Parts: sequence; C-alpha cells; structure tokens
Amino acid sequence: MYMRKGVAQRNTLVDDTAERIRQMILTGAVQPGEFLPSRKELAARFDVGLSTVHEAIQALTAVGLVNSRPGKGTWVRPDGLDSPIHPAAVKAQLGTLDAQMLYEARLVTEVALTEFAARRASPEDVERIWNALEAMEATVEEDGEFVEADWEFHLAVAKAGDNALLETFYHVSRRLLVDVLSDLVKLPHIKEDAIRLQRAIADAITRHDPERARQAALDHMRSIEPAFRGE
Repeated sequence: MYMRKGVAQRNTLVDDTAERIRQMILTGAVQPGEFLPSRKELAARFDVGLSTVHEAIQALTAVGLVNSRPGKGTWVRPDGLDSPIHPAAVKAQLGTLDAQMLYEARLVTEVALTEFAARRASPEDVERIWNALEAMEATVEEDGEFVEADWEFHLAVAKAGDNALLETFYHVSRRLLVDVLSDLVKLPHIKEDAIRLQRAIADAITRHDPERARQAALDHMRSIEPAFRGE
C-alpha cells in the first residue's frame, strides 16, 4: 500500500501544522493578501522542523489557500478562503490511498486542464506559465525550491484551464501526492526531464494547440508513472 508507517506519522505532523496555519488564516490573524510569518518563525511557534513547515505550506498551496515564492515569502491568496475542499478531509473519508489511484486521478485532471488551458489561456496566463518554467530552470539545484516552482507551473496551467471544479480536484490530488513528489524530485535526471516536457506543454498552450497540449501532458505523466509503481 502507498502509506507506510513512517510516512503516515510524518503526514500527521504535516497535516497538523497545515491546519494550525490554516486556523491562523480562518481566524483573521493573517488576512487575505498578507504574508505569513517566516518558515523559521512558524517552525519555532509550532515546535516542528523546517521541513515540516515546508510540506505544510506546500499542502496549503496545493489547495489554493496560499502562494509561496522563493525569496519573497508566503502570502494568503486573495481568493484563498474560497477553496471548499481540504485534503485532510479527503484522506479521512477514503482512508489509505493507493499510489496508482492517486496517479490516475492526477492523470485525468492534469491532461484535461492542460487541454483546456490551450483553448482558454489569456496572455497573462501564458506569461505566468513561462515565468514558472523559468523559475524551475533557476532552482534546478535546489530540490525544495524546484518542487515549489514546479507547483507554480502546474498551478498556472490549471488556472489557465478556467474550470474551477477541475482545478480544485487537481489541488487535492496533488496534495495527496506530496510525499511521492518529494521523493520523485530526487531521482536522477527527473528535474531536467520535467523542464523539457513542461516546456513542450508551455509551448503548446502558447500556440493554443489543444491536441499538442494534451499529448505533451500525457507524455509528462507517462514519464513519471514508473515512479508511482516503484520501478
């Protein structure tokens, strides 16, 4: 099964930290548009490690509650409180999740959103997608920062797809995959391959070519499928 004991324990700590940050936002301690305290300050406040705070912020980014950028910090999205689904609730409902199930969920949503993005992306959407790709290239030597830049890329594509329900499903499925993605980025050549494949996605969206965009998204997902099978 997907969740090992150690992973499950780490997820519990990460989810607890994410929920405490979320409560800061829900109670108004940090308002939409405002920056969260630094990760170091949050780690000290909650008595957890920096890596736990990092994963918790990834979780909140995945459901569209916050945005985070290296060198800038983490801030509450203006529309962050509109997100209706929290991954912890999904895990509580479904129990232990198989990696293949999660992969298939992401495959379906990501391919569809990429195709929609090629049909619907605005000039601002296209610019955001390319900016995220440039950030991936700039952080290729730093796993944590690369994962965040990669998420910004996929978030930009999902946003460009202009389907709020699919985008929400995508946020949740990606959050549930956070442990797989953290391990995946450590594999040889995976970051370079991701940049190459996602450049093809960005190019197809820029050209408003849905067929090419769909194929590029399929190529990207198939490239990481062996990791989900443990191969």
